[in-house]
Amino acid sequence: MDKTPIVLLQQRDFGQKMNASFEFAIQHFGPLVKVLALIAGPSALLTGIAQGMYQSRMLTTAKPTDSVGMLSQFMVTEYIFVAIFGFVTYFLAYASVSSFMVLYEERGSSKDITPGLVWNKLTETIWTGIVAQIMSFILILIGFLFFFFPGIYLVICFQFVLMIIIREKSSATDSLSRCFKLIRGKWWSTFGLMLIMSIVVSILALVFQLPTLVITIMNALGFGIGIASSKGVIIVASVISMVGTVITQGLLWISVAFQYYNLVERLEGSGLRAEIESLGKEDSGRPYNEDRF
Repeated sequence: MDKTPIVLLQQRDFGQKMNASFEFAIQHFGPLVKVLALIAGPSALLTGIAQGMYQSRMLTTAKPTDSVGMLSQFMVTEYIFVAIFGFVTYFLAYASVSSFMVLYEERGSSKDITPGLVWNKLTETIWTGIVAQIMSFILILIGFLFFFFPGIYLVICFQFVLMIIIREKSSATDSLSRCFKLIRGKWWSTFGLMLIMSIVVSILALVFQLPTLVITIMNALGFGIGIASSKGVIIVASVISMVGTVITQGLLWISVAFQYYNLVERLEGSGLRAEIESLGKEDSGRPYNEDRF
């Protein structure tokens, strides 16, 4: 049985957003992990295998001393696959969590939200989402080329693009424009939330990255002969690290979603209007909150 539904479309201060993110993740841990495992899991597995093969190659190849040689390390087949599968994994994980939360908003419960429903919701706007992600990447890259700081601004600003596309069914260009509108005056609070949650996620992910870390240390100290230098061991460690990272990063995407809902409510007040309209009717389950931040 579901606990009291968590209201998504509601204004929250910094601490409330963090608490809501953890509460949502804990309350719906099982369904969320199942969704991430079935939708983003296969690409995460491929990313881990490619990354393990790349790391194994680097351990058995002489270290280049010139800049051309260093650059050539990133042009090998394994690294290209890491980049491709990594992008797919990132997109599917973020889109899966966003779709899950949109379905939760629509249904008020996670009881009947299956990976199949999440996949159907995700694929409704998948091509728009891919185009928007590519466009945002290009704009961010241009921003970094011009004095660096515009790139940082755009990285934070465009975190909402998939939520906007999935929930609002906007086009790629309209979604990017919507990001600027939502974050106006709230960039620093968004940056702070993402920074803190990224640190928390990184700490949690360390558990899954321990095998890779141990192997790296052993090889750096010259104990790589045998198990630590085995390609199979390196690949398994890399897969564990990648799959674990995808699961823990779900918490970051949840916090991004709560900030999105917070900014939408702050800008439009649609959740408050719905609460007012529900007065005198059957209790909507929306907790009363006098604090409007």
